[in-house]
Amino acid sequence: MFMTYRTRMHTRFSVLASVCAVVLVGCKPASQDTDKRLADYQARLQACVDSMENKTRIPIMGGGEIDTSRFAFNVPHMNVTDEGECGAVGFEAEFYWTGEKIVPNAPKFTSLHPTQIPPEWRRLGVGASLGNRRLGNQCKEQFDPQKCPDPNRKPSGPPPTWPENLTVRPKAYPGLEMRLQPVRDPRPTGVTFFMTDWPRRDGVTPRTVICSPHEVDFPIHKMTIAELEQLDFGKRTLPCDVGYGSFDFKGGGARISTGTEALRDIVPALKALQQYLSDSIIKED
Repeated sequence: MFMTYRTRMHTRFSVLASVCAVVLVGCKPASQDTDKRLADYQARLQACVDSMENKTRIPIMGGGEIDTSRFAFNVPHMNVTDEGECGAVGFEAEFYWTGEKIVPNAPKFTSLHPTQIPPEWRRLGVGASLGNRRLGNQCKEQFDPQKCPDPNRKPSGPPPTWPENLTVRPKAYPGLEMRLQPVRDPRPTGVTFFMTDWPRRDGVTPRTVICSPHEVDFPIHKMTIAELEQLDFGKRTLPCDVGYGSFDFKGGGARISTGTEALRDIVPALKALQQYLSDSIIKED
């Protein structure tokens, strides 16, 4: 990824401070220089954002484009480099899973007033980060440890398999598993569901969705295996999150926020969302 503006400025300011320590005459106060650089960056960033108004194909920082006609926003999160490159680095959006397809949360896509949204539609909030295609290609051609991620580093994640006697498959949530520890934690905690039928990119590590049920109504840490098999949150909308490591699409990754009411068909919903976001990223060779 690009070095952020703040990181670049921190490095330059450290050098400037060293020079001022040796040459005590002619150096401006660091705060004045910082304010000027920050103001300059903010002006360039605003110009970058303004230049994208009314465009439906917006460049991604580091290569490619995002088709904003498929979203309920015009301009995603933008950044601008010192060299003048202006591009998107991420976006936030909200969608519905209708049970058949993904629909952006906006009347122009749903053809419905917000109060008319069917209760069976599942909300999927997306907080996405877009990848730097140019840097990725450079790292493939010539690896630079100062810029490129370690290709041998394996991202942390749950083991691909778990002892059968410690695995629970809630009947209400097909395709999801719960994994118990040999020694149960007596403290109230959230519950992690494992999507074993839809592994991550490595093909073996399960994706996960973590939910935070009300402990008064659902004391997960006290439930027996038989009780966990019958676990059903019903129509309650209790918060659930799918982390960056468990959701990716062409050109980026995202954190997905939803609710327990979406657990019954969370895997097909996420697969459809992954395809929708991937189709929204245009990568030109």
